[in-house]
Amino acid sequence: MRISDLLIQFKRYAIIEKGITGGTTKEIISTVIKLSEYSKKSRLSGMTTNVIRGFLSHQKILRNWKNRTFRNKRQYLKIFFDFCINHEFLRNNPVDKIQKPKIPKDLPRCLSKREVDTLLLHVDTYDWYNELEAKRNRAIIRTFLFTGMRLSELLNLETRYINFDEYQITVKEGKGSKDRIIPIHFDLMPYLKSYNQAKSNPTRYFFSSVRSDSKLTAKNLYRVFKILENKCNFKVTPHMLRHTMGKMSIEANLNPFMLKSILGHADISTTQIYVSLSNQKVKEAFQKIRLL
Repeated sequence: MRISDLLIQFKRYAIIEKGITGGTTKEIISTVIKLSEYSKKSRLSGMTTNVIRGFLSHQKILRNWKNRTFRNKRQYLKIFFDFCINHEFLRNNPVDKIQKPKIPKDLPRCLSKREVDTLLLHVDTYDWYNELEAKRNRAIIRTFLFTGMRLSELLNLETRYINFDEYQITVKEGKGSKDRIIPIHFDLMPYLKSYNQAKSNPTRYFFSSVRSDSKLTAKNLYRVFKILENKCNFKVTPHMLRHTMGKMSIEANLNPFMLKSILGHADISTTQIYVSLSNQKVKEAFQKIRLL
């Protein structure tokens, strides 16, 4: 069986049956094609464990992959060969015997309280294109800080899923295609209402372009963040604000299981990272005090 003949079937299987996103499916197919080109083997029968191990090792050295990238590429190939087993083209998955490298558990980069105050000062005082953009950008930064939304979730947030009366936002098909409800903090609500009222017409996507009713793009959002980075003189990204929200919530004694629900984590162990960040702050504060 030729690998190229399987890829069309795999694409349909991945997206329709497995529910894998189009972007991830594209990455899997690209990795399989590169494996075939590297090994010069066009048929499924030639894909042995040693061939795949050699490909992954070569790419790790050539492209200076980190362990996380190696694991992702290994997983992509495992998904493809699992498909081959599922459709009875193979009996065993040749990827199974390739060990997954350990990933160091680095603490995520968060903003300090002083940096958050500086960021809010600059987003509130910067001379934006017009009043609508000013209100939108103030709402965007605070939405990241008070909800912990992912970038894609914020960009895809539809106006109909913001319930101003019930003080809640419904995130539709977040990571893992899961829906969840995020409570709207009292300090966030005025900024959401102010921006919503400033729009001349209701828009399908809540955060839209200021020059049209079209959805705000990631490119334009990153332009906003670049402006704020230059004004603040420190790095700031949407995901850093998500981590900052997680850390601040734990420091404010929010139950980790409640935070897990708000952030949309699949496992509580992911949420526990913010407990570690909070403990680190306690340690730093403790080491500065005089005991004797």
